[in-house]
Amino acid sequence: MRFVRLGLAALVATGLVRFVVGISGVPYERATHLTSLTIVVFLLAIVYGQRAAALRFGGYRHLVPLALLLGGTMYGFIIIAILVEGLGEIHGFFHSPGSGFTPERIGLSEHVTGQLSVMPTMTGAILGVTILGYALARHLAYLRNAFLLLVAGAGLRLAAGWIGMPSWMTSLTLLGIGLAAYYGYRARAAGFDSYGNALLIAFMIAFAVFHLVMYGFVVSEALDVATYYNEAATTVPEQLELQLSDAPWLVFVLAASAVTGYGASKTKLSAEDQR
Repeated sequence: MRFVRLGLAALVATGLVRFVVGISGVPYERATHLTSLTIVVFLLAIVYGQRAAALRFGGYRHLVPLALLLGGTMYGFIIIAILVEGLGEIHGFFHSPGSGFTPERIGLSEHVTGQLSVMPTMTGAILGVTILGYALARHLAYLRNAFLLLVAGAGLRLAAGWIGMPSWMTSLTLLGIGLAAYYGYRARAAGFDSYGNALLIAFMIAFAVFHLVMYGFVVSEALDVATYYNEAATTVPEQLELQLSDAPWLVFVLAASAVTGYGASKTKLSAEDQR
């Protein structure tokens, strides 16, 4: 609990924000993704998986209680919030029949039971993401600054339309291509000595670009502002379908950039060894 205490506090804080936003009258469709406990818990899972490996917290079996604590805290808050909204006859995001995956006219006891039935599967998914963070600890540490740059770029793109910057100057795809080439080039110096690692680096950067673009769209819709993310005037499902159709090309282009960078580094080192 000491190891994940900040993460548990972040989950509770996110739940409180979601509760307040829900009862304030903001439409469910506008803000549900912006205050998602699921997004936060998966981010925490991969972060704590990486930290467990980096700080030598333990082996894979030590990740099980971490996942149980994260899942238990999230679902504990969700169930309490459902009971508060249901018993208090408060219309919010937690007990909102007909919204999201919640069936119309669902009863309070049915809703709580449904959440409890989903909890083991969700906790298993959290454990899987934690294991992924543990297994990719070196890669995640290596790409930490790349992820921070992408987040900063996503925030800049959100504001770019307001301040009149050209769209291409804040393109996350272009930034991703540059980062893939750079980190592919430096991979050998960081101890990643195969083209497979370069491809994995490219995939991880592409994964981050894809989700930041989607979240930028969600934020734009939630704030009801016009940005470069929502200029196509699509819904969240339509935007997700559009991004998924473009995802293979994104992965391919970033993979080519990372492999090219890695190959250039390998050629340079070989030339230096010959001299």
